[in-house]
Amino acid sequence: MGLVTTTLLFAVAIAKVGLSDGIIRFYKEYSGANEKLEVFSSTVLTRTIALSAFTTLLYVILLLIGRRYLKLNEIYTACFLIMAFDLFITPLNITVIYFLRVTDKTIFINVINLIGRVITAGLSLFFLLYVFKAFYGYFIGVVIADVILSAVLFHWFFKHYRCNPTKVSKELNINLMKFGGPLLLSELCFLLMSYADRYLIVGYLGKEALGLYSVGYNVAMYIGNIIMFSISYAIVPIYVEVYGREGREKTEAFLKKSLQYIFAAIIPMWFGYAAISKELFIVFASEKYAMAAKFSPLILLAYFCMCVIVIFNAGLYLKKRTMVSFGINLSAIILNIGLNLMLLRRFGITAAAVVAVASCKVSLILTIWISNKFVTVRVELKSFIYYLGVSGLMYLVISEIGTSRVWLNLVLKIIIGAFIVILAFIYKEYENVKKVMHGYKLKAA
Repeated sequence: MGLVTTTLLFAVAIAKVGLSDGIIRFYKEYSGANEKLEVFSSTVLTRTIALSAFTTLLYVILLLIGRRYLKLNEIYTACFLIMAFDLFITPLNITVIYFLRVTDKTIFINVINLIGRVITAGLSLFFLLYVFKAFYGYFIGVVIADVILSAVLFHWFFKHYRCNPTKVSKELNINLMKFGGPLLLSELCFLLMSYADRYLIVGYLGKEALGLYSVGYNVAMYIGNIIMFSISYAIVPIYVEVYGREGREKTEAFLKKSLQYIFAAIIPMWFGYAAISKELFIVFASEKYAMAAKFSPLILLAYFCMCVIVIFNAGLYLKKRTMVSFGINLSAIILNIGLNLMLLRRFGITAAAVVAVASCKVSLILTIWISNKFVTVRVELKSFIYYLGVSGLMYLVISEIGTSRVWLNLVLKIIIGAFIVILAFIYKEYENVKKVMHGYKLKAA
């Protein structure tokens, strides 16, 4: 399952060729008139279909040639072939989701994602356990779920946009390629950053070490991705619009405020996760994986660094310096792999987590140094220090909680920790909270 899904991640990235980010960057330039918008939607959709079809065909050809060398049996080959359908559908779905993003349909996106995950899990298990009773049944469920999701997304898309193949713009196509090409390389670097260490761990330390590392990594990754993709989905389209409408000064003010609220979220989350991670692994996995608590908070710290990079990268993104972003990401992945090669055998899987943090911090420093030349993002030190202090206090308080039951420790730590942080946030942002509540009262009235 891991081999199939990881392969699909890389294939989907190639099929998109950075197109999704191109939608955000160029949409405002073409949304002013219906005719220009039709050119934009026609070009984007036609190009996505062509690239998805080409990538899927190439994927199938390489699979049929390479299965002899990989020594895949018929069952696993069938899994790879079934996911070829998903490889064609997924980039199309992602394209529509990015149209939803640029039109601020955040709630719709969240509902679609939630329902999609539930349907995918339900159908996958249903076909695996009750219909085919074979491994490939799981992937059939995934494909059917994505087809259902695609029907919903494209119903919305064609309801709001007109597409005509004769309206495809060669100039826009070239601009999308120039903008998206380096972003494709950056996305591949991100995937290598996320998964390369696993191949090195299994090579140097064995399957048991990889199993422990994967559990600790995956939990931190899921938490980190929730924050990172939320920031990317919500903030990036907004600062692109603010920059185009009001210029650099207003954009910098917006990014400074956004960064303040991001710190208010991720700093307490990291300290809280460090305090509850041991109980979390014991309750949801087993005592066997409790050791993952030693390195998993470091993985989450690395992901939170990447969350902050989304904000500091604004200057490079707005000025279309995607090749510079790729250079930064490439430097980080080279550092990541190089340090892992040197440290894994000597220090074990904890070294991989430390290396992840180090490479992400290097990427963050380079991004700040270069991107701030175009758009300066300032850190409000008072807020940063305040939330750091509150989070440290919260960590000390909940670390003292200890009962005879692990699950009760976990529940109490989450409740008390959340209570402390929420009170501290309300105290710090009292005026803003009061304005929001007053707005809700006016709407209700």
